[in-house]
Amino acid sequence: MSNALDQVGYRAWDGRPHSPWWTCLTLVRFGIWVIFRRWIFWLLIGLGLMNFLFHFAFIYLKATITIQSGEMAKFMDAYRVTGTGDAFADFMHAQAGITVLLLAFAGSTLIGGDYRQGGMVFYLSRSIGKTQYIVGKILTIATLVLLITMVPALVLYVQYGVLSSSLDYFIDHWTIGIGIIGYGLVLGLFQAVLLCAIAAWIPRTVPLVMTWLGMFTLLGILAHVLHDIHDNSHWLLLSLWEDMLHLGQWCFGAYSADRTPSVVETAAVLGGISAVCLLLIVRRVRAVEVVS
Repeated sequence: MSNALDQVGYRAWDGRPHSPWWTCLTLVRFGIWVIFRRWIFWLLIGLGLMNFLFHFAFIYLKATITIQSGEMAKFMDAYRVTGTGDAFADFMHAQAGITVLLLAFAGSTLIGGDYRQGGMVFYLSRSIGKTQYIVGKILTIATLVLLITMVPALVLYVQYGVLSSSLDYFIDHWTIGIGIIGYGLVLGLFQAVLLCAIAAWIPRTVPLVMTWLGMFTLLGILAHVLHDIHDNSHWLLLSLWEDMLHLGQWCFGAYSADRTPSVVETAAVLGGISAVCLLLIVRRVRAVEVVS
């Protein structure tokens, strides 16, 4: 028997097996590779890069002008594309608009297809559990968001500090770096959990895109209409887009403590929706049976 196995090329494997959680990284790597193969995603990513390149060039221009004319540098600060916390919050908010469009199509490719075409059964029939599958898909979506929002913001943060007259910028404004990471995690994790829940129950492309975009557009319109009718600012919590922005502003220290709804209420709404979405995801995945 041993000689027969040697003839067909089989050999013993004496390596150390990895933890099943390593499969989450495999799902992330495969998902990113699938996204980068589609031209429409490169088009949307290109739109995000245009905004990044504009800020990159503007910061370089400001650093050059500051040496020659301090008054001109102050004039450029009025456009809020420089090294302040408000400027980085505005930049990441603009980048998040690109991710909403990107995820509208990515959800059908990365998640909806698993339910429509039997990919879920394929994954779960391998050495991957349902928990690892859920975590892997959430990390995949979150990674896409971070690549477009947090990573460019960190590059601009480092660029601004390096081009400053001294490296004291990093010491005096270290909270901006923490704010970039915090806002990035808010955008990445919330959108990832929300998209996974919607795509799990609405896997078809057109209904998924309409539902996903409606969560950010129609709910925002409804929130402002109800606010105007009832004159109650708490109705604004229905606008998920503004909720993420307000929580991001808090990460940068740009959120007023007297503002209503408060940051605690905003965080509670986003956290509650995320918890409900996780329950929906778990229920949907548990319904899939794999015969081994």
